Amino acid sequence: MMVEAGFNEKLHHSRVLVVDYHQADRSNLVTLLTELGFEAIEAEDGIQALEMFKEFRPWLVITEVFLPQLDGFETARQIKLLSGDVFVPVLFVTRSRDETVYERCVEAGGDDFLNGPITSLGVLKAKLVAMKRITQLYHEMHGLHRLLQREEEVAEELLSGAVEGGNTALDQVRIYKRPASTFCGDVQLTAYRPDGDLNILLGDFTGHGLTSVIGALPLSETFRAMTRKGYSGDEILQQINNKLKSLLPPGMFLATIMVRVSSSNSQVYVWNCGMPSVLVMSAENRDLKCAIESADPPLGIINDFIPMAAQVVSVMPDDRLLLFSDGLPEARNPAGEMFGEDRLLDAARDGMAVCNLADRVMYAVNSFMDGREQDDDVSLIEIPARIRAPVPTVIHAEAGVGQFDTLPLMSEQSEGGWSWEVKLKSDALRRVNPVPMLLSQLQEMEGAGEHWQMIFTILTELYVNALDHGVLQVPGDLKSYPDGFSQYFEQREQKLSSLEQGFVQIVLAFKPILAGTAKVGGRLGISVRDSGEGFDADGWEATRCEMSLEERAMALSGRGITLVRELADSLQYSEGGRLAEVSYSWSSR
Repeated sequence: MMVEAGFNEKLHHSRVLVVDYHQADRSNLVTLLTELGFEAIEAEDGIQALEMFKEFRPWLVITEVFLPQLDGFETARQIKLLSGDVFVPVLFVTRSRDETVYERCVEAGGDDFLNGPITSLGVLKAKLVAMKRITQLYHEMHGLHRLLQREEEVAEELLSGAVEGGNTALDQVRIYKRPASTFCGDVQLTAYRPDGDLNILLGDFTGHGLTSVIGALPLSETFRAMTRKGYSGDEILQQINNKLKSLLPPGMFLATIMVRVSSSNSQVYVWNCGMPSVLVMSAENRDLKCAIESADPPLGIINDFIPMAAQVVSVMPDDRLLLFSDGLPEARNPAGEMFGEDRLLDAARDGMAVCNLADRVMYAVNSFMDGREQDDDVSLIEIPARIRAPVPTVIHAEAGVGQFDTLPLMSEQSEGGWSWEVKLKSDALRRVNPVPMLLSQLQEMEGAGEHWQMIFTILTELYVNALDHGVLQVPGDLKSYPDGFSQYFEQREQKLSSLEQGFVQIVLAFKPILAGTAKVGGRLGISVRDSGEGFDADGWEATRCEMSLEERAMALSGRGITLVRELADSLQYSEGGRLAEVSYSWSSR
């Protein structure tokens, strides 16, 4: 016979259930209990005992081992099940001196023994006092545990809000998280870059529970701050590593995946540091396009960590990326078998067929586990291969409101205007990305504004062109080949590491747009000069004009120049293509 669990109602602390098939022994025990001030209720077999236990809710059960219909062992098991997390002592009464009987009593949940028949009031009183003491200690411990659990739940809620509350693009990115305990050691973060691209990070701290989330706050703060300032994925991971290395105790680390998804082109950039492979699923054939394995160690282990270059994958807009922690393929069913990568991939294929990738995978995992308690935190992130960027409401300067001729970059500025120059030489070019610093300086001097997203994109494209194609002379047409992006980044890293001379000079010049004495906008001049061999802007433009609209759309090389021209008021090349000058204006009205 089986009964349902979940008996948590308040117990009567003066009521004892006596279960004995022998009428005389049962009556004698009831008499003794009454003399000690307890209310005794009687049952003659196990089935009756369970019914009376549910009805009268006694605090203590005294039962004979050998009962008809349902023996004392099974009766004790069912009573413990009915009690749930409330401690109800069970005393076994037996005339047997067989040690195996005592062992079975303990296995069934018995808390103590009495040799029957019970005739001594003193012995019974001592047993009951001991059980009262144990019950009281248990209740106090249970109360403290519940208080601690509640405090952990509140702390986890506050921590999750602080860590993951700032996530963006949740209407496009599907995130699943199922912790193995109150605190989850998996961290899922998303944040937009200034150019509208989206960074996604999935991290898995060592173990699970409270100690596994010690680095979650500094991780999220570093990731968001550096992403919003436009730092590259390499720089973000390097800084996270440095912070965790100084913070985490020995033996703890963070396995992580970071993905950058473009809002404007057909590439995704992946850094895998000690995590399971990232699955890139093809929308065209509803199968695996590629699996991106780990190329770097987890973060927080080594000093002076320098990540490998991002693994670049060309994708179609409807392709999907699947990120997951190791708790997902290692989930076990009741027989102890792991879910595994083959079942995961089969579920991903099914999900692509019905355009419901993450839900189908989680459904497959839950069905496989069949109610078994999980051993580790489980996380899953589904990412579209093309992200819709947040749309800035930038208004360019209107006719008649502060329009003027091209701003002379290095001349004296009008009231409220300024100019600023930075020049990076070979060693600094290897170590420093100036664009986030320039953007921070612009925002500090001129305040917040959505136009900075456009300016960040312009600065990034101009600087990358100057460094990669000007100083380093990396061929841009490499991007036109299937594996071209990987070759492009390999050449770039090789040439940058061996760079001994060369420079990139950036000059910013700001002039306010005034209506009377009120500032209603601004105009920024950007000048980027490099020490390279120059760029044939006229020849590039002529080649571009000869291309069809379809060919222009498919071309991966030269997109940066086209994008800058679309965003800026003007773009001019001089000094043989070594100097690019841009003018960008905006209105704050």
